[in-house]
Amino acid sequence: MGKAAVERIVLLAVEHFEAGRPDEADALCAEVLKTQPDHVPALHLSAVVAFVTDRAAAGAALLNRVFNIDPDHAPALITLGDALAVKGEREGAVAAFQRALVRRPHDAGLHNKLGVALGELSRFDEAEAAYRRAIALDAHLTRACFNLAVVLAEQGRLSEAEEAYRAVIAREPAYPGTWLNLGNVLADQKRLAEAAAAYRRALEADPDDPALLCNLGAALYRQGLLDDAIVQYRRATRLAPDNLAALRLLGLVLHEAGHLHEAVEIYRQTSARDPADHVIASNLGASLCELGALDDATAACERALAQKPDHAPALTNLGIIFEKQDRVDDAVAMHRRAVAADPAYGKGHANLAVALRNAGEIDEALAVSHRAIALDPDQALAQYNHAHFLLMNGEFADGFEAYQWRRKCKTLSDGDPTFSEPEWQGEPLEDRTLLLFAEYGLGDALHFVRYLPMVAEKGGSIILQVQPALASLLRTLPDVTVIARGEPVPPFDLQLPLMSLPRVFGTTLDTIPADVPYLTPDPAKLTRWRVALGDATTLKVGVVWAGNARHKGDRQRSLSAEAVLPRLVMPGVQLYSLQKEPRPEDGPVLAALGNDVVDLAPALGDFADTAAAVVALDLVIAVDTSVAHLAGALGRPVWVLLPYALDWRWLRDREDSPWYPTMRLFRQRRPREWDDPLMRLSAALAVLAAKRAG
Repeated sequence: MGKAAVERIVLLAVEHFEAGRPDEADALCAEVLKTQPDHVPALHLSAVVAFVTDRAAAGAALLNRVFNIDPDHAPALITLGDALAVKGEREGAVAAFQRALVRRPHDAGLHNKLGVALGELSRFDEAEAAYRRAIALDAHLTRACFNLAVVLAEQGRLSEAEEAYRAVIAREPAYPGTWLNLGNVLADQKRLAEAAAAYRRALEADPDDPALLCNLGAALYRQGLLDDAIVQYRRATRLAPDNLAALRLLGLVLHEAGHLHEAVEIYRQTSARDPADHVIASNLGASLCELGALDDATAACERALAQKPDHAPALTNLGIIFEKQDRVDDAVAMHRRAVAADPAYGKGHANLAVALRNAGEIDEALAVSHRAIALDPDQALAQYNHAHFLLMNGEFADGFEAYQWRRKCKTLSDGDPTFSEPEWQGEPLEDRTLLLFAEYGLGDALHFVRYLPMVAEKGGSIILQVQPALASLLRTLPDVTVIARGEPVPPFDLQLPLMSLPRVFGTTLDTIPADVPYLTPDPAKLTRWRVALGDATTLKVGVVWAGNARHKGDRQRSLSAEAVLPRLVMPGVQLYSLQKEPRPEDGPVLAALGNDVVDLAPALGDFADTAAAVVALDLVIAVDTSVAHLAGALGRPVWVLLPYALDWRWLRDREDSPWYPTMRLFRQRRPREWDDPLMRLSAALAVLAAKRAG
């Protein structure tokens, strides 16, 4: 067979191979090798065919024949490098590519191959140099540009990696993996909105990639866009039902978003498929606890601890369950176990601080809370609770600063108004309009409207948005436009929640604006109430024994009618119920007391009615609820029954309130023990009634 004929056969073999017909290529090479067994191109092509058809041993033997003839044959060295890289023998691959480069120093693709092998060995500096050499030789070699971006990202040089990925996109917008990797680099720089946009571009090319959907879900989650993240995780789990990681993430985000029933279902599915996952078992316990299924929650946490006895979150979750069961000492002990298991677990310290407060150990609670914040300063709920500890101890400057974190707590701010206009920082308003809006409970709004005269001194116009029940009462305030939540909001320039006003004005214990009354009743309503209550010489005492049952601390602050009213029935006192929503168990108690307690609730439409009734009375006795704030704001005598240490505004160990000069506090001396404050209050009432009679 002549040389020209051999060359034609080899070229035909190459064409067959490049067209995806390796068997035909192999047959032609065999034909050549029968007559010319040392024909290097045919030997090399046969070796390549052997490797791609999973005949590695044959391929290696053929390469050895090539190297026996030409030890530095560059194409064979490249094939050897490729084969070694596939086998994971990266050092050998690097050596092969480097030997090939001696013959082919200007081969851009070969420099790129060397870079890949070096990168897989984490020899990132050398890999970067190889890629840069490849690009210098061939500026249009997109894969080298992409690989350079990858190795820059591996070195943590994120801004350079971003620039490199954007260069790839500018050259070839649909290059596989570029938008995904750019999204990862942006996410690592905490540029989450841009990362999400990059992931969405990647999804245009591959809309059914579960991993990509999970990346987008993570970027949305980290922005606080929980419901949007859930959409992506749901898609990922539908597309890949066996993807346990995606199912796990879906459960976690459902849980944090407050979709507890769905979270429980997903957690149970995940646990069924991976019973050894102690994290999911613990989270299942947390979700069940929030749903009130405490026995099931305990069982789930115990399953987690059976898998990992020192899993701090499961210990913490058990502590929270014990708190809900009023097992205060057990709760503290369990939280102590959690922080002993993981001293760096910020959430564990934060929960221990709350449990210590509930147990009456306020000083230790404050110290532990400081530790929690030092460990995890971005934990919003821990910061919010820390603000309570600081404020309770009179540390108003730091306390009101930390109190700003309430706006970042979904569980606290969910349902409260949000506005996009800038927050007011206390500067002169001049001709601008400021919207102040109520958060949380009715008592909080009544407490902080005291700041409105100070705001008015800053000039400008004030709009006050409050709960509908308060609107009528607060429309008597001067220099302010009051609207009820749900009504159209007039145009405004700046906004601020009412409860941020103490921070804006730098309030300290010595500068609390405590001039009362700062609210006044409607004169006509007051006249009607005074006529209705008559001119009896007995002490007219309004009583509220329970607050909103949905309040998270209601079990600590509210009492039953049976616990309170019989103790207050005494000569010289006429009791009036101001309890707007008596609980079912209160009805028989009120019926049994008969005329000793007059029920005013049916005549109390909104707080304007209640305010007039309060002013017509001689004294109000209340638990820590909105009527107590109302009476204090109206400058009326008010006695408040307080839990040991639930709300920061009542400070510690005081029988008076710097917020309300006409208020007297009857607080528990030990957590959950009401007999003592009720006895002291009853005795004080008897003394007051006797003085009145005298």
